[in-house]
Amino acid sequence: MRLKQIIKYYLPVVMGGLLMITVNSCSDNLDKPFEDEAFTSDVDYSVGSDMIKPLLGAYYGLYTRSWEEPITLGIRGDDVNAAGDQVPMQEQDEYKYLPSHWNPNSVWQLHYNDIVNTFTAMEEIEKYRPAANNDALADQYLAECRVIRAYLYLNIARTFGGCIVIDQLDNIQNTPVSNKAAVMQYIVDEMNEVIPNLPAVNPNKRTDIKGGMTRYTAYALMALAYQEMENYQGVVDATSEIISSGEYELSGDYYHLFKKAGKLDDEIIMEFQYSDFNQGEGDRTSFLFAPFGIAGWTPVVSGAGSGWGFYEPTMKYIEFMLDRGETVRLETSVVFTPDGISQLQNDYGTLPSWINNKNREGDIFNNNARLKFASGKHIQPSTELVEGRLEFGSNKNFIVIRYAEMLLMYSEALTRGATTNLSLSATDAVNLVRARASMGNLSNVTTQDVLDEKFAELAMEWGTRYYDMVRTKNTAELTYEGKTFTMDKAYLPFPADQVAELPQLAEGIQ
Repeated sequence: MRLKQIIKYYLPVVMGGLLMITVNSCSDNLDKPFEDEAFTSDVDYSVGSDMIKPLLGAYYGLYTRSWEEPITLGIRGDDVNAAGDQVPMQEQDEYKYLPSHWNPNSVWQLHYNDIVNTFTAMEEIEKYRPAANNDALADQYLAECRVIRAYLYLNIARTFGGCIVIDQLDNIQNTPVSNKAAVMQYIVDEMNEVIPNLPAVNPNKRTDIKGGMTRYTAYALMALAYQEMENYQGVVDATSEIISSGEYELSGDYYHLFKKAGKLDDEIIMEFQYSDFNQGEGDRTSFLFAPFGIAGWTPVVSGAGSGWGFYEPTMKYIEFMLDRGETVRLETSVVFTPDGISQLQNDYGTLPSWINNKNREGDIFNNNARLKFASGKHIQPSTELVEGRLEFGSNKNFIVIRYAEMLLMYSEALTRGATTNLSLSATDAVNLVRARASMGNLSNVTTQDVLDEKFAELAMEWGTRYYDMVRTKNTAELTYEGKTFTMDKAYLPFPADQVAELPQLAEGIQ
C-alpha cells in the first residue's frame, strides 16, 4: 500500500473501528496490557471518559508491527547475518541495495501507516476534549501520540537517511524530503514541546496505560536524535534527566530480562506489549517472533512451534564476546547449534565448557540448514508458553529501548567532551552495565571502550550496532566476513513504489 493509498484507505478504517476501544478498569496484571480491551465502532464525543480510546488506537498501531520491520532494521550490522530464504535481505546484509526490494518498502509504508494513525488519533482526542473537561489529560494524550510518531520517524530517517516529515495530512505530495539531521532536529523539538505534558514515572507505574509513553521515553528519543546529530552535550543533557529521575535501574538478571519475567521491568524505557491473557484459547495479541527463531529444535513443551531462521548472530560477534570472557551476555544473546559449536571449535579453538546447544530451560537447538546460531534475545523458552498456546514466542514482549543503552550513550558522550552535573562519571556508567554482566571494572574508559561495551550489551537489538558504526564512519568494522562497507551504503534507497507515488523522493535528499 502506497502512502496516498494509506491515507485513502487506512484513515477511514481507523476512524471506523480501530481507534475505538472500550476501556475497562486497569489491572496490575502484567499479562493484561491495554490490548485486552474490546473494540467497538460506537462513537459518542459527549462521553468524556472515552477520550482515551483514540490514544489506545495509536498504541495498537505501534504495537502491531510486521515481522520484517525489526529484521530489516537490524541485519546490516556486524552483529547479525541475514539468514533464511529472502534474497533482498541477504543482499542488504551484503550492502547491495535495490529500490525494488520489498522489505524496505514495507518498513516505509507500515511506519507511515502509523504516523497517519497518530494524526487521526490526535484529531479524535480533540473532539473529546470539551466533554472530558480535562485539558491536562488531553494534552498528555496528544503528547503520547507525538512520542509514538517521533519513534517512527527516527526509524525511517536512520534507515533511509531522511524522509518526509508530515505536518498536515493533506499536504504530503507537496512536502519536500528532509535530510536525517533535519528529522533529528524535528524529533528534538517535538520532544521538548511534549515533555512537560507527560507523566514523570517509569512506564510500569502508569495506571491508565501500563507501559505507555512517559517523559523519559521522550528524553530517550531526544537523546537518540542528538546522538545521530553528534550533539553529545545534548545526549548528556537528555540522558541525565533519565538517570537522575530515580525511576530506572538495571535488571539484576540479564538473561531473564528478555524472557517473560522481564515484562515491564524497571530497566525498560519502551517496549511493545503482547499477551495471551493467561488463557489457552481465545483472544491474544502477539508479534510474529518465528523469523528470529530456529527450525528443528526439540522443545521441552511438545509441539511448541519452531522458528524460521532469518536472524543469525555473526561469528565475529561471538568471537568478540569469547575474547572478552563474556558469559551471561553471550549465553543470553546467542543460541548455539552443534554445527555452530563445531565451527567455533575449528575457527576459534577451545570453548568454555558452558557452551552447548541447550538453553537453561532445557530446549534443545538442533542443526539447521539456514543458520548455525540464533538470537537468544528473541527466543522464548517453550516452558514459558501458556498451556494451549504453542505459537513460537507467544506471550513475549518486544523490548525497544533500555536504561542500559542510555547509560552507555551518556558515557560515550562524556568521553567525547560533553560535561555533566551528575556525580556519575563515564567510567562509572560503563561499570554499572559491566557489573550486571559479571564483568570486572574498567578504569578511565575511552570512547572505544564504550563502543565495545555497546556491542556486547546491545547486539541484535534494533540495528543499534549498525547505527553506531555509521555514525562513527567505522567502515572497517562493517567490512567483515567477505562483506565490504563504504559510507555511500549507509542508507537504503527510497523504495521504488514510494518514489512512483511521491515525486519529491525522486529528487533525493537535499
